[in-house]
Amino acid sequence: MHRMIPAAGAALLLGTLLLVGCATAARYTLQDRFRAIGIPADTADCMVGELDERLSDDDLADLARFTLTLARADTTLAAIRSLRTIDNPRAVTAVGGAGLACVTGLRL
Repeated sequence: MHRMIPAAGAALLLGTLLLVGCATAARYTLQDRFRAIGIPADTADCMVGELDERLSDDDLADLARFTLTLARADTTLAAIRSLRTIDNPRAVTAVGGAGLACVTGLRL
């Protein structure tokens, strides 16, 4: 016999799955965008892992939405400069810290 999940439990489960899906989508978007602007795959993966630790799911999603414009940058340096203009101070700080940690091994 199957047990029915109460409506509140089902809503909570659905909400949790949507949040996990959004966070995962943001991670993949960031990995793709970082690679597209010329960051090596292993560094891009490292940066996304660092960002996931440093930022909330909302901040990750905000950063992922912002990076959709990075593909228009002419150079990797221009794209990185563009990242610093996002209107989310936590994300700007996290991107800098993640880049430093992944390139030099220093973690701030």
